[in-house]
Amino acid sequence: MSVQTATQISNDAKSDLPSIRLVKTEPVALPDPVTARVAVIGLGYVGLPLVLGFAKGSRAIGLDISEKKIEELKQNIDFTGEVTSDELRGADVDYTCDAAGLNAADVIVVCVPTPVDSHNNPDYGPLIAASKSIGKNMKRGAFVVFESTVDPGTTEDKCLPVIEAHSGMKEGIDFYIGYSPERINPADPTRKLPDIKKIVAGSTPEGTEFLEKLYSRVIRAGLFKAASIKVAEAAKILENTQRDVNIALMNQMMMLFDKMGIRSTDVIAAASSKWNFHHYRPGLVGGHCIAVDPYFLVDAGRRHGLAMELVAAAREVNEKAAHYLVEKTEALLNRRHGLRGAKILVLGRSFKEDCPDTRNSKAFPLMDALWTRGADVFNFDPVAFDDHFEGGRGANIVDEPAAGGPYDAVIFTLAHTVFRQQFDGATLTALAKKGAPLIDMRGNFETDAVKDWFTYWRP
Repeated sequence: MSVQTATQISNDAKSDLPSIRLVKTEPVALPDPVTARVAVIGLGYVGLPLVLGFAKGSRAIGLDISEKKIEELKQNIDFTGEVTSDELRGADVDYTCDAAGLNAADVIVVCVPTPVDSHNNPDYGPLIAASKSIGKNMKRGAFVVFESTVDPGTTEDKCLPVIEAHSGMKEGIDFYIGYSPERINPADPTRKLPDIKKIVAGSTPEGTEFLEKLYSRVIRAGLFKAASIKVAEAAKILENTQRDVNIALMNQMMMLFDKMGIRSTDVIAAASSKWNFHHYRPGLVGGHCIAVDPYFLVDAGRRHGLAMELVAAAREVNEKAAHYLVEKTEALLNRRHGLRGAKILVLGRSFKEDCPDTRNSKAFPLMDALWTRGADVFNFDPVAFDDHFEGGRGANIVDEPAAGGPYDAVIFTLAHTVFRQQFDGATLTALAKKGAPLIDMRGNFETDAVKDWFTYWRP
């Protein structure tokens, strides 16, 4: 019997196997950026102006989990005030709570919130929920764009696997992803969506080119092509963190200069006479962006072995600003029993001038601290829209500022246009007893009449 070599045996075995022809799967073509039908998930300050912009090119889809919001939009009502009833009335948009509508979209843009939990850890829940809905409902060939502010890597490492798992499709073959951070500035009539330059990044150069052409449908100010999705994510979170750190410096200077008997606004005015001084001012840093996004960087640093001391310290300083105002009010009152039993009017509840949004407003911890120290707290804000609880446990919300008066102290947390129109010297002096402290965080009410009547303080 002849002896076969291992090579001969191997070759004979191969000849018995069925022949296998490798088939290369071709990537699906990108949508046409000029005519692509766009769906936007999340119809708040960011998503609503965006869906209206894309609706000018082709019929758009607006998806939100709030049935109340969808019904209001169908009635041409936007509680945020960012768009008018006429703009809503003239837009070709299908508003829905049904994620099945995503199947009709060529492009899906994600504009859901990215909050932090009670321990200031990032909450990716809304992003993951949106990613699941996309995976279950999108059609082959769709382009998914995330706009929500996140730490670098979130789009590709957290959202993409969820979409692939629930769709059974592969990115780069069956669908595409990209990132274009939102840059909406709420309550700013001079800088609307089309007027703010936008960053775009796809997972490939072709994807980035697609996004540049797509967003040029709604952006007049120009597009910036980032080097990668991670770079685009990092750029947005750096923008907000830079503001937080700089405002923290001003808040810390406010506290120090006040102890020295000088006003930080006077110091800032003097320092601003130099051309390269950056003009930031002290204040209550709230809202769903600047007061939240730095925590995503702190968490990212922790995962990469970095403490991110400066970012964390800035957040701590800005969180203390509200409590400093409480201490200042108590010092100016100069009563034996401190704030106990004092009637205090807080003017302002939203997180920003002329903006109805109360999310993460630092007026709430301020009112909580006043109440905890025994004060009777009253709050007036005709602009604020209260659709969820943010604090202010002991505050009495009043429709007329004088309803709880006369007051022992008055605090302006911000300066809505309506405040500047409503409160002149005579109106303000009628609210409180002579000599009562008036804390004016924006310095809008510093008149002779006010200073003669109140113990006036501004940072």
